[in-house]
Amino acid sequence: MFSCPIGCPSDCCKFESIEEAPVVLEDEIPILTKEAEKIGVKLTFREYGFYNGVKLYKWVIEGWCPFYKGRCTIHEKKPLACRMYPLVLNLKTGEIYLSDKCLWVKINGPKPLDHFPAEKEALRRLVVKLKIK
Repeated sequence: MFSCPIGCPSDCCKFESIEEAPVVLEDEIPILTKEAEKIGVKLTFREYGFYNGVKLYKWVIEGWCPFYKGRCTIHEKKPLACRMYPLVLNLKTGEIYLSDKCLWVKINGPKPLDHFPAEKEALRRLVVKLKIK
């Protein structure tokens, strides 16, 4: 089963470019904004487009996620894109794949979705919200 390994560099929480940044749902923005206010951080979101009528945004993060302090400080409130990691949904192709940035994936290689029960559930919730059939 998936569990972040000890010594993981947490590359999933560091973003070198806007392309790498997570896509978030409109209803996730107020939650993230409220959590950011608690730590005195202002977040930026850029419209990303629509998917089956659902408005999406890119969460503009340059460098480390502001909620990463050696671990995720908003674990229970983080967006679905983060919850499902290392599972990734390519919105252009519909392909689901494992991120090659993930140290666990690098160590263990590709595994079936059943190795990622919590992440699979987050993916299922995203599929429902995006009305993917």
